[in-house]
Amino acid sequence: MQVPERVTICEVGTRDGFQIEPDFIPTERKVEVVDLLTEAGMPRIEVTSFVHPKVVPQLRDAEAVMAAIRRRPGTRYAALVPNDKGAARAVDAGVDRLHTVVSASESHNLANVNMTIAESIAKLGAVAQIATRAGVVLQAGISTSFGCPFEGDVPLDRLESVVARLVDLGAGAIGLADTTGMANPRQVAAVLERLMPRFPGIEWTLHTHDTRAMAIPNILAALECGVTHLDASIGGLGGCPFAPGASGNVCTEDLVHCLHAMGVATGIDLDRLVAVSRRVEQIIGRSLPGQIIKAGPSTRRYPVPDGVAARLPS
Repeated sequence: MQVPERVTICEVGTRDGFQIEPDFIPTERKVEVVDLLTEAGMPRIEVTSFVHPKVVPQLRDAEAVMAAIRRRPGTRYAALVPNDKGAARAVDAGVDRLHTVVSASESHNLANVNMTIAESIAKLGAVAQIATRAGVVLQAGISTSFGCPFEGDVPLDRLESVVARLVDLGAGAIGLADTTGMANPRQVAAVLERLMPRFPGIEWTLHTHDTRAMAIPNILAALECGVTHLDASIGGLGGCPFAPGASGNVCTEDLVHCLHAMGVATGIDLDRLVAVSRRVEQIIGRSLPGQIIKAGPSTRRYPVPDGVAARLPS
C-alpha cells in the first residue's frame, strides 16, 4: 500500500457525537473532554456548533464551551456553522476554522435543513465572506457524498458540481462525508481520482461513519489516493437520524491504532486517547462501540498459559 507518512485527524465527537445524545451534557464536562483531547495531542477539534438552540439544544452552550477550553498552539479549534449568524458567533468566539455542510442529495438536504442544494449554497456565500474577513479557513462538508438513504446512488457529476460551487465560493477545504455508511473502498477511490485532479490546491477530508463496518477500509482507500485529513469521533460517538440503526463515526482511537500500526504518524498519544474514551463513557453513562478500548493495542502481550512455557524451545 502507498500511504502517507503522516495524517491529520480532526476530532468531531464533541460536536457530531454530543449533539445527538439524549441528555444534555454539562458545559464543564464538554470542556473537560476537549481539554483531554488537546492534551492527547489532537491536532484539530471540531468543538461545537453555532446553531439556534431550538434546533440543536445539546449545543446551546457553544460560546461558553469555546470560552472555557484551554488552547494549545499545536491544535486548531473549529466549529460547525449553518449560516452567517452562526459564522459571526463562531468568529467572535475565536474559532480557527469554520466548518459548513450541504448535501449532495436534494432529498437529504431538504430533510436535513429544509432547503434545496442551491438555496443552501447561496446562504453559504455569506459564511464564506465572514471567513475571508476573519482570515480563517472555510471547510465545506458535503453530506451523502457516496450515497443517499432516500435516493440511493448520488451521481458523481452532481457531487462534482456541488464541489465546484463551494470552491467558487471560497472554500479552501472540502470534506466528503459518507453520512449513512453506504460507501465502499472502490467507490471512494473512484470519487477521489475524479475530484482531486479537478480541484488542485484543495485540502480534502474524508468523514466516515461505521454504519456497515466499512469506515476504516474506506479510509485506507482514501489514503492511497493521497488524502491526508480525516475526521473521527472519540469512542465512535455519533450517528445519523436518517439511517435507522446506524452506528457513529469512525472511532478515533481505533483509527489512530490502525494508522500507528502501519507506521503512519498522527502526533496523537494513543494511551491518552484511550483514557479520554473511557472518560467519555463515564460522562454519557454507557459503553461505546470502539474496539481498542476493549481489546487493547496489538502490541499488548499476555502471560503464556501454564504448561506451555516449559515446552517452548530454548
